[in-house]
Amino acid sequence: MKWLGLLFVPIVFVLSFCGRYSEVEVEAKNYVDSLTSVVEPIYKAANLAYWNATATGKQKYYDEYSRYELEMKRIFSSRKDFARIKSFKEDRRIKDPVLRRVFEVLYNDFLLNQADTTLLRRITELSTRVEKKFNTFRGEIDGKKVSMNEVKRILRTSNDTELRRKAWVASKQVGEVVVDDLLELVRLRNELACSLGFPDYYTLKLYVQEFKPGELDRLFDRLEEVTREPFARIKAEIDSILAARFGVEEEELRPYHYSDPFFQEAPNIYTISLDRYYKDANVAELVSGFYKSMGIDVQPIIERSDLYEREGKYPHAYCTNIDRKGDIRVMVNLKPTEQWVGTMLHELGHAIYEVYIDPTLPFFLRDPAHSFTTEAVAMFFGRLSKNPEWLREMLNLSEQETEKIRSVVEKTLTMEQLIFARWAQVMYRFEKALYKDPDADLNELWWDLVEKYQKVRRIDGRDKPDWATKIHICSYPVYYHNYMLGELLASQFLFTIMKEEGVDKIKDLRFAGNIKMGKYFVNRVFRPGKKYRWDRLVEYATGESLNPEYFVKQFCR
Repeated sequence: MKWLGLLFVPIVFVLSFCGRYSEVEVEAKNYVDSLTSVVEPIYKAANLAYWNATATGKQKYYDEYSRYELEMKRIFSSRKDFARIKSFKEDRRIKDPVLRRVFEVLYNDFLLNQADTTLLRRITELSTRVEKKFNTFRGEIDGKKVSMNEVKRILRTSNDTELRRKAWVASKQVGEVVVDDLLELVRLRNELACSLGFPDYYTLKLYVQEFKPGELDRLFDRLEEVTREPFARIKAEIDSILAARFGVEEEELRPYHYSDPFFQEAPNIYTISLDRYYKDANVAELVSGFYKSMGIDVQPIIERSDLYEREGKYPHAYCTNIDRKGDIRVMVNLKPTEQWVGTMLHELGHAIYEVYIDPTLPFFLRDPAHSFTTEAVAMFFGRLSKNPEWLREMLNLSEQETEKIRSVVEKTLTMEQLIFARWAQVMYRFEKALYKDPDADLNELWWDLVEKYQKVRRIDGRDKPDWATKIHICSYPVYYHNYMLGELLASQFLFTIMKEEGVDKIKDLRFAGNIKMGKYFVNRVFRPGKKYRWDRLVEYATGESLNPEYFVKQFCR
């Protein structure tokens, strides 16, 4: 029945459309259908294998995932297909905008794989091996293995400086385990890029992400300029409080005095901890109830998801669309803390984007417009765990209690955004330099950038591959800038919604129960999928191009 169905579809397609479309358009559409019938089942199988691998840590699932990835790369490395896609992409007789967009997307997807198949196989196998080490490794404190949740708990709460140092070191132990393979992976990726006429892999990835040359440099230079002074002020306040807490001079503060291994998240330096408001919460039910109040049912997603930590399981969080037909899941390790409420809001933000993409779009367009547009949605909602109005609405805080915490939570969110903006500078500039010269003294470069942009002093005499402990460098190469672009667009979404609802101040905007907000995202952001390039989608959703000044207005006062 399956194969008969696949054979039947193109015949109906030709009969249905030969009157509306040119002969070349019918040919192109049938080609897309044929390619979809090959790619779709492998795409689903690969995603299921990865899900099982990260859920269990079992080698057999990583091996299975690697095989499917290799098969997918084999398909996308076909030079015959690439030539045909390129021909369709450049054929001006194809007028249908959706069809033209399909070939733009396919061209970029195939371009990444137009290299020697042996090289592609080596990259896939090595990447999978390194990722497995990341996902299953547990650092040790005094010979005892600890999870990343435990490391973060110590860094958030402990006043024992020596224990904090040990926890921070434990979070970095994976670096020495993966660094050699990771550097080899970088070199192989560069080899691939050079074979395609690009100077390095970084440049290649920006091209296929549809960024113009110099576009990100200008944007990150602007962000560095506007965040420099407000960050310096808030960093001075943080250091003053931490120095007093730990009984040291500010100049003696080191990475383990901060509450995150990378100082990418805001420390809890105020007397009010938001964790106490969430300590009795069922995080999944709380977040599900919020989305439902906006007219968005996430319960089916939650029922398919993996919510709690265990040995061997992926220790971080992600969202996956298994089949682009509705099987969307999140992998999380929930605890009743503000951080995990924010993470759950974030990951389900990714998930609802995938759920509401127009199902009638071609398979290759049933995807978010860009990595950073889905990040923007996730960040828009992830910020709410620190939003005083959201806390009042969802946790039934009194007006008095809401006002009591307002200045602190607003300041915390501002601090969080400024800290992340500076951390993103480190990642953006380090990864660019990594691919430009992987033989450089990367340990030294990493801490040079950390000291410059984050103002965190390195540990004297330490010469370890601390940079290699960031999983994104392995698993999501040349991706991190999308998180920062997502923050910019999240602020732009916010001010667009405020304008459309006639609200002048953020504190007057209602989130829980706001059906209109839910419809805005569904109709203006989610539904188009990848039908539009990212720049056109931003204009469609907000009425203007990507504008960092909304982020500046919100956080850089």
